[in-house]
Amino acid sequence: MEKMEMQGTWTKDEEGFMDFETSQLQRLYEAITDQYHQVYNRFLEEFDDEEEAHNKALATGYEMITDYKEINGTTEFVTTYKTPVYTADIWYETDAFTGKKVFDKGFIRISSKA
Repeated sequence: MEKMEMQGTWTKDEEGFMDFETSQLQRLYEAITDQYHQVYNRFLEEFDDEEEAHNKALATGYEMITDYKEINGTTEFVTTYKTPVYTADIWYETDAFTGKKVFDKGFIRISSKA
């Protein structure tokens, strides 16, 4: 598989659902986050311990991280989902006038590892 990277924007509607710039970004985001949550939740059910579930998911190549990361030359607060094949970074837009995060729109970058 050839290495792939896609970037785009997202917005949240009144009900809190995310809508992506392209349907391909939407499908990949949903597939990546669904895969992560299925793996993590399976381990959580099995071990009934969040730390153990996180460690088991990590050992199989799945992780969700919320932290600061350099994105396009700027340090941003990012939620990153990792699977054995993809990494998805999701972050909020910053209002140019106030410098504050805008919580109903942002950016996404999805890349493959191979």
